Amino acid sequence: MSRLVARRDPAVKLGVALLLSLVLVLVIDPVTPLLFIAAAWIAAVALGGVSAGAFARTLAPLAVVALGFVWTNAVFAVPAPDDTVWQLGPFAASASGLRFGIGIGLRGLAIGAISLAAVRTSDPTRLVVSAIRNARLSYRIGYAMLAAYRFFPIVGEEYARIRLAQRVRGVRPRSLRSRASATFGGIVPLFADATRRATRIAVAMDARGFASARERTYWRATPVTAADWVFALSCLLVTAAILAAGVAGGWLRLWNGRFSA
Repeated sequence: MSRLVARRDPAVKLGVALLLSLVLVLVIDPVTPLLFIAAAWIAAVALGGVSAGAFARTLAPLAVVALGFVWTNAVFAVPAPDDTVWQLGPFAASASGLRFGIGIGLRGLAIGAISLAAVRTSDPTRLVVSAIRNARLSYRIGYAMLAAYRFFPIVGEEYARIRLAQRVRGVRPRSLRSRASATFGGIVPLFADATRRATRIAVAMDARGFASARERTYWRATPVTAADWVFALSCLLVTAAILAAGVAGGWLRLWNGRFSA
């Protein structure tokens, strides 16, 4: 059961994630996105084999963005009379703006959690091959995405080696300015190394006739099975159940076309 979601076809998971994201775009209450976040957590951690810590760390930057939505809407929304929660000089936070900010912040976090659950439970190579064969993505775009994805861990390791080399040479920044200078000094050789790697990969792909190929064969078979369709249907049923619970509980609030509280 811990790998149930991981065994499903990646293109099907991405399609389900896109559909659920479109549904969430119309929701602005805070409770419904929280239920979607919980469902994405269960799918990724309990049923997808992703560690809870890794999923939380990946979701953390999106949580910072969500907090930005909360405070900007709370502070910059025009408050109605007797709607001010607190005031500090010219800045006043309104209850309606706070509710609206929490709603759209959690909505963005829920969309990110669903997308992360689809990506983190998929093998990168299988994801690209499935997108090419089942979602009709151009193989030129797909393999370029795979090459870029493979670069991320290499870049992190290379940057760590550059920082260690700086420490060996006695570079131990103390002030904020010296740390910024040391960081910039590490980024320049990092970009130079990444450019060399990208050039070598491009030459190797061109030497193998990658751009001139009319048709390609694939070693991995990625058929969409009945279990994949059952998975997609199950996700839609869970979505319908969450929305129905919101209607029954009275907390479901749909977007009315206004970009304000």
